[in-house]
Amino acid sequence: MNNKKILTSTLVIGSSILLVLTLWQLPILLIIGLFITAFLKHRFCPIKKEFIMYVVSAIIGSLSESLIMITGPWSYASVQIFNFPVWLPFLWGLAGITVITIHEGIIRKNH
Repeated sequence: MNNKKILTSTLVIGSSILLVLTLWQLPILLIIGLFITAFLKHRFCPIKKEFIMYVVSAIIGSLSESLIMITGPWSYASVQIFNFPVWLPFLWGLAGITVITIHEGIIRKNH
């Protein structure tokens, strides 16, 4: 196990939750906070092709959620684009790279 990657990922998850809970009504600030969190995650625990993985996760996560939401299982208080808040792709991108980092932390040894 790589404890640094697991700890960093845990902090990213906690930070993301706090950011969304406190800034969901201020989308620009929330996007900036999510970007800063992603940047710090990258500085402490970079992964291969991180930017590509971020973008792919953002697109697939947001598109999937938008398609599911069409059927009505839930909705957001502030819909801004395609049935979801403008900040959601940034959260999905961060979630994608964080999951990869956790996976690497579990399967790889400390260096």
